[in-house]
Amino acid sequence: MDELKIPADLATFNKPELIKDLLQGAKIKYAPLEEANYERIIDATGVSRAFLPAIQDDILLPCVQWRIRTDAPLENRIRLGGIGYAWCFPLANHEFHIGCGSLISDPRKIMEELGWVGKTTSRNIICSCTGKIRLTAPQFSQPFVIDEGESAVWGVGEAIGCVAPLAGDGVIPGMRSVQILIQWWDDPVGYTAAILREFSWMKPERRVIDKLQGTNPLGMRDAWVLKKNSKRMGMKVSLKKAGMLLRNLR
Repeated sequence: MDELKIPADLATFNKPELIKDLLQGAKIKYAPLEEANYERIIDATGVSRAFLPAIQDDILLPCVQWRIRTDAPLENRIRLGGIGYAWCFPLANHEFHIGCGSLISDPRKIMEELGWVGKTTSRNIICSCTGKIRLTAPQFSQPFVIDEGESAVWGVGEAIGCVAPLAGDGVIPGMRSVQILIQWWDDPVGYTAAILREFSWMKPERRVIDKLQGTNPLGMRDAWVLKKNSKRMGMKVSLKKAGMLLRNLR
């Protein structure tokens, strides 16, 4: 990470195949949903938040990603900057995911400046995509439940901000939010409280993002947030390194 060697645990998986396994042959309908036909709608639409009200002061990180094949000896690495980061994640069979997200710069331009993509690279691009990641945090993504009218709407995952604001990781938090939904299936108030309790650590991360977007200086408390929360991903980051990494985010 920014040329710093940080011990960490890493696992990548085949997301398209996982989705196929989870669907188990279920049919996907792309037509508009007739809400009145259902007692409850689960809003798992990510950044779209299609059925819940819009979020005030929502923070959406623009991203771009390529899947490439190369014989070059690449490794897992991250480069910070632009209130975001560029990534290279090894997959299998000499394939990698490389991409970038930034709140203040064009992610494609950052990748070209790094030399990871562009005319000077000879990597075989298999596919590419663009998207956005919600960095708002659950505390600022309420309401999670709308229990009015004919159909109740309950949100899960990224639709209710279950994504780590600093790291942008939302797979595990999203799956955990579904477990909490099942546990509090008949209690909207209890569900909201449980989500806020489970992901309370995201609120300080959001405050750091707010500082990075503004002119407020970063301090030791902000570095401590990064150091403490990095343990979730098996990363061993000293307080000194955490401070250096936060400064590089700008």
